[in-house]
Amino acid sequence: MKAYIIKLSFVVSLIMMLIQCKTKGEEKTNENISVEDNARSKIPDSISIGEMFTIYKLPYAYDHTIIYSSVDKKWHLYGIEAGNKSFIHLTADSLTQEGWEKHKPFTYQDEEIWAPHILEHEGLYYMFYTNIGVPREIRLSISKDLFEWEHFSKEPLFAWSNAANHNLKNKDPMVFRDNVNNQWIMYVTMMKDDKHWAVGYTVSKDLKNWSEYKICFDENTESPGVESPFVVKRGEYYYLTLSARNTWPHGAQEFFKSKSPLKWEVKDLVKSIYPWHAAEIIQDLDGKWYLSRSSGNESDFRLAPFYWNDGIK
Repeated sequence: MKAYIIKLSFVVSLIMMLIQCKTKGEEKTNENISVEDNARSKIPDSISIGEMFTIYKLPYAYDHTIIYSSVDKKWHLYGIEAGNKSFIHLTADSLTQEGWEKHKPFTYQDEEIWAPHILEHEGLYYMFYTNIGVPREIRLSISKDLFEWEHFSKEPLFAWSNAANHNLKNKDPMVFRDNVNNQWIMYVTMMKDDKHWAVGYTVSKDLKNWSEYKICFDENTESPGVESPFVVKRGEYYYLTLSARNTWPHGAQEFFKSKSPLKWEVKDLVKSIYPWHAAEIIQDLDGKWYLSRSSGNESDFRLAPFYWNDGIK
């Protein structure tokens, strides 16, 4: 009996030694996995999207803006139409419904116009957009109801140029309310010299008078992969999203995160979604978020559920 117990103990010990050796071997193998890979496997995407769906079909769809009106309790969409001399105007009772109602388009003196952005402030709606010329101009029109518009001035808000370039390609304006510093910030895509693209910004206290430009995102690229800037604040971070990344005009939608609304770097990239173009980040009345997409030659406006995986409610 004693011999049997001794043999059994020996077998158990041998098995334990083999298990320990196997475990050490696995641990040694895992040394080849980088800390970055292990971190990625434990941290979920800070941003994710759901399945896309169409809200309106038309022959041509490009840069756009979507805003809710407290006047008529409807969502309004303005966006570039074919020919680039008018903005389509659509309304809907629900942000996510398909088949919005079409209204009279917006025009500016029968000239080519691009990339509207609309915000509401103190009962008025401000539309910023690009008037195509040499140089390109950023213009402002104002409305009380999102239907009838008055042009703020015969002169543009600005038409930047410098010694190296008489046309800095001022386009795709987006205006963000910086409550921390009690100011408005307008972001535009532009050329910083005669061949390099960047995202510029200008600040204002009244939405009508703007400072000289500075640069907030610059990767020193000769390809205009900095379309349609859009900024949202979440907690202590400011998220900048850009279109046409890597391949112009259709490319990825990329998201950058910074603790300053005046500076992002390429290393601040947190998410890339391909393919996508000219996105706006929109919060519905029920608190849910959506990412819009102008589909260009695919001939429709789309939305997708948008999720902030940052723990902030």
